[in-house]
Amino acid sequence: DVMDASARLARTGVTSFCPTVVSSSKETYRTIIPLIRRARMWQRENRMRWQQQQRQGKQRQRQSQRQYEVGANILGMHLEGPFFAPSKRGAHDERHIRSPVHGIETVKEVYGLSSDGSEEFDDDDDDHDVPREVIEPPKPEWQDVEIITLAPELEGAFSAIASLTQKRREQPQDDDDDDEEGEGEGETHPSPLNHPIVVSMGHTSATYQDGLTALSHGATLLTHLYNAMNPFHHRDPGLVGLLSPHVELLLKKEQQPLQKQQPRPHPTQPHPTRPRPQHHRHESKPLRPFYSLIADGIHVHPTAVSLAHRAHPAGCVLVTDAMSAMGLGDGIHSLGNMSVNIEGARATLANTDVLAGSVATMERCVKNFKEFAGCDAGEALLCGTLHPARVLGRDVARTRRRKEVVVVEPPVGVLEVGAAADLILVNDELDVLGTWVGGRLAYKNDEMIAKLRA
Repeated sequence: DVMDASARLARTGVTSFCPTVVSSSKETYRTIIPLIRRARMWQRENRMRWQQQQRQGKQRQRQSQRQYEVGANILGMHLEGPFFAPSKRGAHDERHIRSPVHGIETVKEVYGLSSDGSEEFDDDDDDHDVPREVIEPPKPEWQDVEIITLAPELEGAFSAIASLTQKRREQPQDDDDDDEEGEGEGETHPSPLNHPIVVSMGHTSATYQDGLTALSHGATLLTHLYNAMNPFHHRDPGLVGLLSPHVELLLKKEQQPLQKQQPRPHPTQPHPTRPRPQHHRHESKPLRPFYSLIADGIHVHPTAVSLAHRAHPAGCVLVTDAMSAMGLGDGIHSLGNMSVNIEGARATLANTDVLAGSVATMERCVKNFKEFAGCDAGEALLCGTLHPARVLGRDVARTRRRKEVVVVEPPVGVLEVGAAADLILVNDELDVLGTWVGGRLAYKNDEMIAKLRA
């Protein structure tokens, strides 16, 4: 249950998350995506009711008994698959693996997304007296999706990447950069969202050159670096080689028309003015990608974690890759339609040695990363807060349109006036003492706080 997962994640210091669906059947996508939207709508309505009570001066009535209503924010979904290299599918069901041979049209057809990119999203509507599903069966919508992980070397992948990530046509500064080279050239698919999809490269046999081409088409992220991709080699660095500063030299030629624009600040530097442009992460074509790391001590060796961070510290994004069985203990659990055996901190497909996600918490991953990378607590926390927000373009206010109304979503992952009041309190050892989501207490570590007071 996604609401139960939301509450459990808040207890580990998570304030927002992207629910992930592994490679699945078409029917599963058409069922799961609307269900997650429903949960997100329920969260939003609950938050709006609470905010209205605060504006009316009502006291927080017995908040300790209402904590079950507060959990980590459910963002758009991460669709991990099914457009993977068969040899790199890992724990994903091989029956569902395929290529996006017709580019964006295949993506739409597999996920059940509408071919009409102009449809509006109704989850900001305050009037839910008549449930939408009564009027028409719920369907997957573009704005339900935040991230798509795919293998860029597959047939049709470059075209799909360009269509999913292209800039808003109405932005004048982007008019000179709409033409894409290679497979996506000449395509005119409309951007289906108020914000483009984040495309990540993963479960892939892509070469270094494949990675460069994917970056030039709009990909901005690597999914669980080192895992389910070709290893680094001195004559064929693969996708791991994209962390090198040399990548910026190779791709800067494509930035020449945009040089007159103000450069983006380094994510660890303070921003002189707010708000920044709504689509700041698309002001120019991406250079070095962000990369997600599973710092559970099992998926990636500590030395490899340190190497990646030293090569590209501003791009590091900590993820748990945790399955729904996180915190449920040893035994046989489910991942999609597959059985997973959990022993301690290791999760594998039943009767195999194939890793099947993890059961690590974000709290544990941040602690591990600080140790593995040899960095300070502040840098480790950036990799679990600001950097993930920047990947999604959520470190600035975002607009969501509904008919004639424009709804502004506040920034997350930052501490500043106007940002979402999503906060965690940690001690020097990075133990989570408390979590607030939208200004509401979602978790309080009474045992740890008592020790501090003793």
